[in-house]
Amino acid sequence: MKDRSSSEGRPCALPATLIAESGSLVDSVGFDLIGSDLGKDVESALQVALAGGAVFPNGTDPILIFREALSASIRDIESHPRGRLFQEFLRKGPYEDVGEIPTKLIGQRLSDAESASAITFIYSHMVNCFKGAVAELLAARACLHVLQQLQQNRELPANARLYVGDAVGVHRTKGKGLLKGADLYVLIEEPRSDAASSIAVAGVTEVKSYIKSKSSLRKQLDQHVRRAKRGLRVDDVDYPAEKVDVGYGRDRRVVCISVLPSDWKLPRSFRFEDSKNGRLLHVDGGELPEAEDEITQIEDDEWRITLRWSAEALAEAGYEMTFWYMEKIGEVIYSKSVPKGWEEMNSAEAGRNAAKMMLYYAILRCRTIRERQRAIALYNSYGYGYALGMNYKNADGRREMLWPQDLDQISVAGKTESGCTIR
Repeated sequence: MKDRSSSEGRPCALPATLIAESGSLVDSVGFDLIGSDLGKDVESALQVALAGGAVFPNGTDPILIFREALSASIRDIESHPRGRLFQEFLRKGPYEDVGEIPTKLIGQRLSDAESASAITFIYSHMVNCFKGAVAELLAARACLHVLQQLQQNRELPANARLYVGDAVGVHRTKGKGLLKGADLYVLIEEPRSDAASSIAVAGVTEVKSYIKSKSSLRKQLDQHVRRAKRGLRVDDVDYPAEKVDVGYGRDRRVVCISVLPSDWKLPRSFRFEDSKNGRLLHVDGGELPEAEDEITQIEDDEWRITLRWSAEALAEAGYEMTFWYMEKIGEVIYSKSVPKGWEEMNSAEAGRNAAKMMLYYAILRCRTIRERQRAIALYNSYGYGYALGMNYKNADGRREMLWPQDLDQISVAGKTESGCTIR
């Protein structure tokens, strides 16, 4: 990490949005962005879902679907009220010391309140956007399996189809534009006597990347059913309220599917290896998860899917995607020049350095235990990965800043001299 200059080599201003007009930021991204094993499984899930007739909002190529999901997450981040503040966090950053912010730097650095707000935004909204997108793509395969089983049992007709993500939008009660509805829908196009078509909502799905109670999931599923009555836009075809039938068959049934991750933990084991570039940290990946998602019918019209991937595995992917995006923004910030003292870095290296540096300074400016715990979680996870960084805690269960010498002590004694461990 380098010290930054307060007056020279100032970063360039950012555009209002980074990818509003172009998907160039994700054009070269592959499935390996989220790890080899998870990336392969997402690709496989998309291939199976597409082969079974599932409809995605952006075509029939798995890699393009993945990239669009990533772009959609970025658009959600950038359109959020705190999206611009996040960019300012990387461009201006917090004040780089403890104590009062010098008068001459007020406005050139974020206030402590702004820094805390930016950290909360990264820790919660940004990470959730990315890991939620991955969970939704994984869910497509298992939801297709439920649909096909209902069709085999003749509980749903052959023309029922699965629609994923933004392939379906919900009409607003007032104004223009669409609201996001269920994460996935089972829909049936039905001909009418007036030669126009209507659409029947035969199923809704709520996908979570973290553990959620059954009652909370049921409330959200019921809400999706109610909102569908406002009208839908399905794969760019508009269906006003009077052409949307909620339910299918004589009983107007709606299949409700909830999707949750597994609860297994990532390994906490690690080792150092010597190389010509110094010591390299290797965190063990552990065994692959169970071979299949777990699909359970819990009531006549209610299904529960437990993904083979756990909440921690999805969180790890979410953090990696978040840090990738932070680095990309930093790369844009320093595309024209780098600050004094960073001359040996290219724009990508400067972007990575800036992201880690601003997270470090944010820790210095924390005003409460809660703020500090979140800032440390991000800083540690950025440097050492989610499994180690998020779970390095002291004897009281609070996170502490992690350093290489701490890992040396843990590898020998299982804990540091101060009693910190990786839990």
